[in-house]
Amino acid sequence: MKSILLATFILFIPIAATANTANLKWPYPPNIDYQEDFLNEGSLLAIIAHDCAPRDSTTIPAQWIRTAYHDMATANVDTGVGGMDASIRYEQDRPENIGIGMGRTLNDFHLSQNPYCSMADLLAIGVVFSYRVCGGPLIPYRAGRVDATEAGVAGVPEPHQTIEEHIESFRKQGFTQSEMIALVACGHTVGGVRNADFPTAQIDPSVDVALFHGEQKYGRDIVTEFLDGTTPNPLVVSPNITMRSDQRVFSSDGNVMMQSLTDPTHFDQTCSALLERMINTVPQGVTLTDVIVPIENRISDFRLFPSKDTEGELVLTVSLRLLHPPSGVTVKLFWSDRRGPATCPASGCSVDSNSDFASGTGLKDLFDITTARKYQFEGHINAASSIDKFWFELSDGNKIDNGGGGFAIEQDDFLFDPFRSFRIGFFPVRVSVTVAVRTDAGSASNIRMSTWDTNSASPPLYLPINHKDLALLPSNAAPMSGYTFYSVLSAEGEDIRGLTLQGTIGGVDREIPLIDSSEIQTSGSA
Repeated sequence: MKSILLATFILFIPIAATANTANLKWPYPPNIDYQEDFLNEGSLLAIIAHDCAPRDSTTIPAQWIRTAYHDMATANVDTGVGGMDASIRYEQDRPENIGIGMGRTLNDFHLSQNPYCSMADLLAIGVVFSYRVCGGPLIPYRAGRVDATEAGVAGVPEPHQTIEEHIESFRKQGFTQSEMIALVACGHTVGGVRNADFPTAQIDPSVDVALFHGEQKYGRDIVTEFLDGTTPNPLVVSPNITMRSDQRVFSSDGNVMMQSLTDPTHFDQTCSALLERMINTVPQGVTLTDVIVPIENRISDFRLFPSKDTEGELVLTVSLRLLHPPSGVTVKLFWSDRRGPATCPASGCSVDSNSDFASGTGLKDLFDITTARKYQFEGHINAASSIDKFWFELSDGNKIDNGGGGFAIEQDDFLFDPFRSFRIGFFPVRVSVTVAVRTDAGSASNIRMSTWDTNSASPPLYLPINHKDLALLPSNAAPMSGYTFYSVLSAEGEDIRGLTLQGTIGGVDREIPLIDSSEIQTSGSA
């Protein structure tokens, strides 16, 4: 969603008018697959920040918002350099980034990094969660930010600077003077100024953090208290005039923008639009995805693999999330044969859901959706005829089929086998990973596993550790159901949090992305 400043008001384009993921077809791009789930199904960040959680005499969301802004603030639209790129991890020792919140934020986020979700994406997600859990508006979110590998230029605005310096700094970030006023007001709806970090603000020494307005949660008080002269904002009322940066910013247009922000709807819309632009400010050459919203009929937990116990059988596991299922509706999974001789009737083989339950902590926190349910299925499939596609039929007569044509399974030649894989320990996690290769699919070569470890990422940079590719070799497991097995055991001491599998089967390159180590059963030994 873009916003265009016209005189003293902002013209808004509704979220519904922007390209989004609501009706995205399966299989989903790996980064959207991971991040849609991360946003909507109860991530670690949602738990940490819930209910505008307090920390260090301020709030966790206030720390996240400040870190994200400081990461973006050195952007230069003239050169296309800088923006949301997580370069802040290399810039924590600069005076402009003083405070404990930067390091705490990176520590909060580092476990959630992986090849499909960068630290820069996590900084943006943190802003989205922060405003919602503190009572603010929804900020549309896109994925695709790329992490910097070194520090960027300095230049985050500081309280002692002149209004002319601030206007120029925000211009380089891509904001007009009026937008600067509104963005500062929106940014200062939570948090405050820490005495130890800004002693020249001459805050009451008995106060650790002087708040920007009367409470720790999001609200228009930052505007109304400024206009009626009751604000406690230390960047307005500091005895040291030099440190009154918010006073200079807010009044720089004669209070025109601040007066317009007294309208609650306009305030929320303005904050949502400008904060979206803030988190979408990225270096030149970086392309973001469509807006990630809850996928209407979401497929997850898909796996296809040879049965461990029954010769001639494949096992299909899959889940379907419905955002607004009719009360009492039941769901059945159907599938069709991939090759002959056919074993399914013309209407398809089928199985009922084996469980269903309420789904989506993030759906409630971000989108106020409280009706979502997830339906889980396990189908047992003839290995010779295999499976070509699947779909779902509801007891109310509706059919869910990926927009027509069904959920097509691209291939059954190269499969991750969660039942023949196992993990050892928890800290660190060591994994033995097995893949199944269809014997009649042609020669198999270059079968390998790449892994990542975020648990071992250490301060102050919290860089994820990506381990080198490991080759999978023929397994001791006997061939079964027309498949041959290949396995590898990760090195002792490496903490494997996720992995991707690749291989060339019958001359065709295959990849299985986004396997979390928690998906692998905890049993077995090296």
